[in-house]
Amino acid sequence: MKSVKLMLFFLTMLQCSLTTASEYAIGDHLTELALADQFEQPIVVDSKTRWILFSRSMDGAEVARTALEGMTTAQLQQLGLVYVADVSGMPSLILKFVAQPKMQELSYVIALDKEGEATKFYPAAKGTAALLDVDAMQVTQIRYFDKAEALKYVLTELMK
Repeated sequence: MKSVKLMLFFLTMLQCSLTTASEYAIGDHLTELALADQFEQPIVVDSKTRWILFSRSMDGAEVARTALEGMTTAQLQQLGLVYVADVSGMPSLILKFVAQPKMQELSYVIALDKEGEATKFYPAAKGTAALLDVDAMQVTQIRYFDKAEALKYVLTELMK
């Protein structure tokens, strides 16, 4: 009986530690990420990636979209930047028939996390887009932008 209680205690503690895992922070190593873009083509976040632009909310996506206006997929690839969006909060029919076709009109690709699992530990602040600086898949800096102009300025500086 005592060993059963002890086993239950350890299982409970393990479950608690698993459920309190937090978002990525500076110094953390990211796992390689493979998602599909708005055209259902594969996009990978790997050791070649230098920056990850991430949005989880509609407001954050709007900041990113406005800041990326006029930029192309080729420019982002040359820079080593991947734009990743967690769209799991969007109803799947809206995503499929409205949002995704609208995204296909953009001049750059977006890696879409439709389930929310792949990016669940990516940092996000309400109403912002996050820019993660990465070096060999290690997070070296995290910046949050609630204004597209500020993000556009930083992206323009990175391209120099």
